[in-house]
Amino acid sequence: MNRYKDKGLINDAWILAKISDENFNQVKKWGIQVRSAFEWLTYTAEELGELAKAILEHEYRDGRVEDVVKEAVQVATLALKIAEIFDRQDKNEKAR
Repeated sequence: MNRYKDKGLINDAWILAKISDENFNQVKKWGIQVRSAFEWLTYTAEELGELAKAILEHEYRDGRVEDVVKEAVQVATLALKIAEIFDRQDKNEKAR
C-alpha cells in the first residue's frame, strides 16, 4: 500500500483556483441551488464515493492521478458550499 504525506496545504493556491473553477462549473451546469442540508450532504457523499473509486483505480488498476484530484476537488467544493451555507445562516440569525 502506498503512503502519502500531508504537505500542509503550503503553496497550494492552485487548489483554491481549482475549487473556484469547479464551483463556477457547477453553477453554470445546475444554476444556483437551494437544497436542504440533507440534500447537500447526499450530493457530497455521492461525490465522495466517486473519489473512493478514483483512489481505488489509482492504487490497484493504474488509474489516473488527475481523476483523483478532480474528484477530490468536487468533494471539497461541495463541502465548502455546506460550510458557507451554515456560516452565513448562523451570521444572519445572529444579526436578527
